[in-house]
This record gives sequence, C-alpha cells and structure tokens, in this order.
Amino acid sequence: MAETNPSTPPKHFTGRSLGVLPRVLAAQVLALVLIVGAGWAIAVFMVPPAHPPLWAAVVAQGALAAAFSRTFGLTGKWLVAQFVLPAMAWSALTLEISAWVFLLAFVALFLVFSNTPREKVPLYLTNAATWAALSELLNQESKPGQFVDLGSGLGGTLAYLARKHPDWTFTGVETAPVPYIISKLRLMTRPNAHIRFRSFWKVDLAGFDVVYAFLSPAPMPRLLAKADSEMRTDALFISNSFWAEGHPYDGQAEVRDSRKTCLFFKRL
Repeated sequence: MAETNPSTPPKHFTGRSLGVLPRVLAAQVLALVLIVGAGWAIAVFMVPPAHPPLWAAVVAQGALAAAFSRTFGLTGKWLVAQFVLPAMAWSALTLEISAWVFLLAFVALFLVFSNTPREKVPLYLTNAATWAALSELLNQESKPGQFVDLGSGLGGTLAYLARKHPDWTFTGVETAPVPYIISKLRLMTRPNAHIRFRSFWKVDLAGFDVVYAFLSPAPMPRLLAKADSEMRTDALFISNSFWAEGHPYDGQAEVRDSRKTCLFFKRL
C-alpha cells in the first residue's frame, strides 16, 4: 500500500464519477449499435444477402460488451457478467419460463438493492486487499477505538477487521435486507462487531474514532459535510474510491489490487 498526501482530489479521479452501472449499460449499448449496424450492412451489401444466425449475434454482443467494459476500466467479474448477459437475456425471451420465476428474481433483487434508489449507493463490496489496507491504517492509530462502516454490505470488512483487531469495536450500518441478514449471521461469532439496520444518514458520527465509507459519488458532498460537523477532533474519515471536489483531504493510500483502489482519508 503506497501513500501520497495531496490536499485536493487529483484530476484523474473524476473519471470514476460515472460509477459502475452506467459503464455497464454504455458498453452494452455500444455493442448493440455495432451489432445492428453490422447486421444491416451484411444484409444490404453482400451478394447474395447473408443472414447470420441469431446465436452468433448474441455471442458477438457479449464479446463486444466485455471488450468495451475493459476499455471503460471494468475488470474481473464485470467482464464475465457482460459477456453472459446477452445470452441470459436471449434465453429469457426464447425459453418458456414460468412467471413466478421472474417474480422471485424481482423479490430477490429488491431485497438486495431496495436502498439503492433512496440512498443513491449501489452494492459495492470492499475486496480483501482493501481489508488489509484498512487494517494497516488502524495499526497506525495511537490507541484502539470505535470503527463504523457506513453501508457495510455483506459484512466482510467488519468480520476481517474484528478478527485482526480484537481490541477495537466495529459497527456496521446497512438498510438492504439481504445484506443485513447475511452480515448479522456472519458477525455472530465476533463479539467486538455488530450490525445495525439503519441508514447511515441517521448515524451520529461523534461516537466513532474511524469512519469508513464505500458509497458512490452522489452522497459524498453531503456525507463529508456531516463528518465535518459531527466527528470529534482527531477522528479519522476514510472513503474508498470516492471523494468530492472542493473538499480537501489529508492523504490517500493506493491499494495494490486489480481495480487500483484508492483510500482517501482526512483527519478531523
């Protein structure tokens, strides 16, 4: 983990402000435009006219979407998802699937992502390399204290840090039902970690020594203002990947992982 200490967010940082989902959609749309254009050209200009099978177009759509996604900075599981998404959509349209399957899928998605429209925060999961980087930052604190993860997802960060730092107390807040339940079960064996079903906007940050967030660009200006007004002197605020222009920070820690994660931090 490498550290630098700029006072304002670097210019290249704003390139991530679109978030993952808009890039996923943009890649699929660009791929579709190319596939439709190529199909039209083949049908019109080839003599005799050719009509490629639909499955070939579906495979080409997935391959192009994955290629565009890689160009847009997506890696790993996102590339796989982009490749298989057209095939899944084609299967759903051509196979005779009972309506209750779609209902169950909708309910499952709602229970996982129901808080996304309200809080404008997708389900971003902190990876293992970033867990280790956060652990290093906690090692640099002068004494053990209270740590809160705002939007703690599936509880992986809390479970890891609670095991590595038994003298700290860890709190997670989450409002998506399924991630909350998974976190609750995951933290049952960690006496120094617990999860609350609560919006991070309703959490008083004054009681915490370290506040961690992996949210999205949308809530960051308001969240930074909340941190400035509520967190006590010498408390540490850490944001994974996202900051807000016009808000200085004390430094950043670059995580050596595939997505080039950057932890921005500020000492209040």
